[in-house]
Amino acid sequence: MKSTPEPRERGTQDERFTRIAIIGNGGGGKTILARKIAMKRRLPITHVDSIQYLSGFEPRPEEETREILNKVADENRWIIDGFGPLDVIERRFERAQLIIFINFPIWRHYWWAAKRQAKSFWQPRSELPQGCREASIGHTIRLFKILSKVDEHIVPVLKKILSRKDLRDKVIEIHNPDEWKLIFEDQF
Repeated sequence: MKSTPEPRERGTQDERFTRIAIIGNGGGGKTILARKIAMKRRLPITHVDSIQYLSGFEPRPEEETREILNKVADENRWIIDGFGPLDVIERRFERAQLIIFINFPIWRHYWWAAKRQAKSFWQPRSELPQGCREASIGHTIRLFKILSKVDEHIVPVLKKILSRKDLRDKVIEIHNPDEWKLIFEDQF
């Protein structure tokens, strides 16, 4: 896995990157980065949260989620932002031309997620289905528990998957906000 992106000449655009997977723990800026890249490259975005949840954070049936996400991954132009079922993630990675893995220290994910939660009291996230209100203490507590579980259990699995020989050369791992900014400014 590459750690920091190699700088490119400003203004150039690599046409190979028409299928981009952005993954990492919650509160890492995946959605913001996906939107910035999508605008610059004119790529459609699929936010996994908008697929795996129905109104009121009711989980969509897993088989239906798999089917929708696999159909998106079969397209030729996309940015997919988020997780979903593990087998679907692996398939997405195989199809992706670039995988951006946001892997901040857990405290940064907590901090940015807390800021996002506070903002949600005034402005719900547009990528969530209607009726998905995050603006509550209960939701925030659940979110922080999920962040911890992802950090402990899912991130190690992701690292193992991303170290596969067929994937590792298309992965950029982001460790801090400076690298997060650099990936957009120098790569897109």
